Amino acid sequence: MPVRVYECNRSEVEALKKVLNYDPYLDTNLIPSSKKDDRPIESLTEEERRQIEEKEKQISETQRKIAESPAGKVIFTRQEYQLKDGENLNLKKDTVYLYLSAPDVFLDNAEDRFKNEFKTIKRASKEEEETVITAIKQEEENANAGFGSIFGN
Repeated sequence: MPVRVYECNRSEVEALKKVLNYDPYLDTNLIPSSKKDDRPIESLTEEERRQIEEKEKQISETQRKIAESPAGKVIFTRQEYQLKDGENLNLKKDTVYLYLSAPDVFLDNAEDRFKNEFKTIKRASKEEEETVITAIKQEEENANAGFGSIFGN
């Protein structure tokens, strides 16, 4: 899977975290709960059936609109990503790095979204990218080694 690293000024990190953690398909303000009535359909009144049908149509239409929207094409919660503090990596002190592993099409759409929503986010230099990727790979190796020792491997 392709990997890209972006840098962002610490002042925009909270807004970036909100974007990274947001999934419009789970937003009950956009898509109402589809809580279903447990009673058999035969026991529902005509009005109750009509309301259920209407709600299902509304949910389906909202999901279609989300899928067609630019934000619906860039849902970070469905990708592998990590935020790393630049100071902890011996890089820029006031910078946070976003490690993002996703298909190229997603990464291109993400860059467009970044340009529209953030002032300071940009692609990290090759050297910074290598440093961030190396740190993340090292953390993964350490975690796997620790996990293996739990089971005696």
